[in-house]
Amino acid sequence: MRAPRFVLAVLTGAMLCAGAAQAQEMQQVSYRQPHPGSSALAAVSNIIFMPVRVVVTAVGAELGGLTGWLTAGNTHAAKDIWGLFDGQQYLQPDMMYGEEPVQLGHYEFTMHATQP
Repeated sequence: MRAPRFVLAVLTGAMLCAGAAQAQEMQQVSYRQPHPGSSALAAVSNIIFMPVRVVVTAVGAELGGLTGWLTAGNTHAAKDIWGLFDGQQYLQPDMMYGEEPVQLGHYEFTMHATQP
């Protein structure tokens, strides 16, 4: 009864070590300039952005489903409505710094809320 547990523990440890070694080989060392202002602003902005975004996503899902139902199951019509509500569900520091755009549906916004 102890032998199967021991073998399972050894195999699990070996897989974890092999996975960690493989992940270390693939990583490239790169220097990233710190932006503490962008990080703090993204964290504070997400307090308001995320609940609003969840509500907007839920409304978009309902409208897309209703559109599909009203058009006799036309998935293209439903996907057209769902496409209006695509985008990120949360803000990231790179978005605040202007390195990555904020996508809301088919629109992209580049913010420069913090300066370099």
